[in-house]
Amino acid sequence: MTNTSAIETKPMPLSLQWQKLQQEEPGIRIRNAAQTLGVSELELLLTRLGDGVCLLRRQFAELLKDLEQVGTVMALTRNEQVVHERHGIYTDFKTNKAGNMGICLGDIDLRTFFKHWAVACAVNEGRDDQPRRSIQFFDIEGTAIHKVYLTEATDAVRWEALVDKYLEPEIPGPFVPELIPGQSYPNAGQVSAQDVRQPWAELKDVHHFQALLKRLGIDRLEALELVRSAYAQRIGKNAIEQVLELAARDHLNIMVFVGNGNIVQIHTGEVHKLRRTGPWFNVLDPTFNLHINTQDITQVWSVKRPTSDGIVTSVECFNARRELVLTFFGARKPGQAELPAWQQLVASLERLP
Repeated sequence: MTNTSAIETKPMPLSLQWQKLQQEEPGIRIRNAAQTLGVSELELLLTRLGDGVCLLRRQFAELLKDLEQVGTVMALTRNEQVVHERHGIYTDFKTNKAGNMGICLGDIDLRTFFKHWAVACAVNEGRDDQPRRSIQFFDIEGTAIHKVYLTEATDAVRWEALVDKYLEPEIPGPFVPELIPGQSYPNAGQVSAQDVRQPWAELKDVHHFQALLKRLGIDRLEALELVRSAYAQRIGKNAIEQVLELAARDHLNIMVFVGNGNIVQIHTGEVHKLRRTGPWFNVLDPTFNLHINTQDITQVWSVKRPTSDGIVTSVECFNARRELVLTFFGARKPGQAELPAWQQLVASLERLP
């Protein structure tokens, strides 16, 4: 008699688990499928290695710089709550001397932080009559950092030449995710309001704010909670929709920042076509799409920082993990004062229930 309890069942290969899930939930996105299956998006994608997916060399900065050659593409950066999609050209991508940070200025406006970048892939998916080609970047956890999609305006010949140039010639071993250490805040809960207010009042540039947080040893949200007064005010979650609706109504140029710790992507300009779909509030313009899961944003703040150009005002949105996931500014350049119309818009948000 066979002891069935002693029989070991072999786990279903990940590729078959994905196929089964796709049959059960047609159209499920790979990010959601990975979460359902308890793996990273990269691990799921690599089940197709050699079948529409190929690895590229780990020359991330060089690849981003060479993307300028292919012309207009769609750049996508996201976190758990917000997706930012921008059409344009990767114009003059540059890195700092250490090579650990990069910047791209133009229609595709990026700030990159390469410390945890790990893998790049070229991906061909979709139907034969409607192929979808992309280059995708992942961190050491296997989470997607940034994706670049070929569009009708892209030079497809140069795109293929770029992929060929960066193809990884060696057969890699299996991808093993590594945990990115969480940020530490040694003085959390130990800093007074005055400890924050005095150096805040002395700020000369918005880019100095991160250094201020580091010196204080607290996270961004704690700084807002402590400074309050004339510099920060918690406002209603409906301000997320209002800031876009009022900007669209007034034809106001705004800046929209979305990041995930490895990259920040920025849109500067007007917004026009707005639409809600369930928990998602969307901007659906020809060259800019924004998708915000307002249900998963837990706090919204209006924030004012002194600079040598005057006060700079932002609307900052946080998730339940106290992470900054979305920021709005009025469009401005260094040396310019902030738009009065933007300050008036934010003041109206502060009066909302």
